[in-house]
Amino acid sequence: MAVKERNFWDKLGACASAVCAVHCLLTGVALGLLSTLGLGFFGSPTVDGLFIGVAIVVGGIALYHGKRRHHSYVPAFFYVGGLLAILASHGRHYLEGDLAHKHSAFDTVLSVTGGLCFVLFHVMNLRMQKVHEHGECACCQTKPR
Repeated sequence: MAVKERNFWDKLGACASAVCAVHCLLTGVALGLLSTLGLGFFGSPTVDGLFIGVAIVVGGIALYHGKRRHHSYVPAFFYVGGLLAILASHGRHYLEGDLAHKHSAFDTVLSVTGGLCFVLFHVMNLRMQKVHEHGECACCQTKPR
């Protein structure tokens, strides 16, 4: 797989994660305003599930390619932490069947934190891959040339 294609997943993931963090912030803080503007669907369980699904798929692909390329689990901790934060903020509502849930302030903080962890994961993954491509990482320093 070409380097550009591997980087594509992290770039897509970083953008999607930033949109996810903004979505979580807006639905948690300004859902009433969004409804007034005709954008109330942003707070629907379907949109939440879509964002979580995209985060899992794109993040998983980026995690796989990044780990193979730069041999580090450090970005994975941010991915897992972000995923756990988002699942903690939404999971209770899905498990209880309360799909028309109202976000509490704590749910909003967890969701935004999770989205920001995803952004950090993708940015870190991209940077580590670039360092590896230039032979500046520790694993490249120890290999005989």
